[in-house]
Amino acid sequence: MNERKRIEIAEMKLEKWHAQVGICPSCGEPVSVDGGELAHRIPQRKWCLARYGARIIHHRDNLVLTHPGTCNDAVSISNHPMEMEHLAQSINDRMLRLEVNE
Repeated sequence: MNERKRIEIAEMKLEKWHAQVGICPSCGEPVSVDGGELAHRIPQRKWCLARYGARIIHHRDNLVLTHPGTCNDAVSISNHPMEMEHLAQSINDRMLRLEVNE
């Protein structure tokens, strides 16, 4: 991983930490920026990437800051196809609005 990518990840973790008020959305306990992980709600599995594309899978609205391990796994919505579709559509709509406003 290059330095630019490391900085982007660190900035995203800090952004998510602030948005979540430092609380893990899975267990409800405090999570630190340094000890937390960016978890994908729509997972970054091959079939999800093929269906939704990397722009949606890695979009900030698909990421949350969690504790490693169980908490990370718990935020996945891969077993909820309607919720995945809704989130993907919401992210796509947001990206389209941003492109139109540029």
